[in-house]
Amino acid sequence: MNFEAWDVNLAAGEARHSCGCIIRIEGNPRNPSAVDPSHFPKSMNFIDQARLLRCGIEALALAAEQGGAPAGQDDDGVSVKIKSRTVLDLEQKAKMFAENPDKPKRAVLSLKKREKASS
Repeated sequence: MNFEAWDVNLAAGEARHSCGCIIRIEGNPRNPSAVDPSHFPKSMNFIDQARLLRCGIEALALAAEQGGAPAGQDDDGVSVKIKSRTVLDLEQKAKMFAENPDKPKRAVLSLKKREKASS
C-alpha cells in the first residue's frame, strides 16, 4: 500500500487516501487542534492505521507549506480558521433560524421591580 497517496483539500481541512480513509482537521494544518480520522479499511491492522494517519497529517502540513500562504492565513494575510463539517452545519442551522421571518415572537422579560402602592 502506498501511504503517500493522499488527495488534500486545505480549504475543507480534509485529506482523502486512495484506500478510502478520510482525515478531517480543525485549526492550523501544521499543528491541528482536532483530528478526525474515519473510513479505515476493515482489514487494516492498527499499526498501519497509525502510519496512515501520520502520513495524512504530514500530507496536510506539506500542502499548507506549498500552498503559498502561511498556514492559518489566506492570501491577504487575514487569519483563517479551518472548521469541521459539523461546526459548519451547526452554524448554518443557527443562521437559518436567526434569519427566519416566521419564527415566533417571544415576550421580553423585565427585571425591573414593581413599586407597591401605599395604602
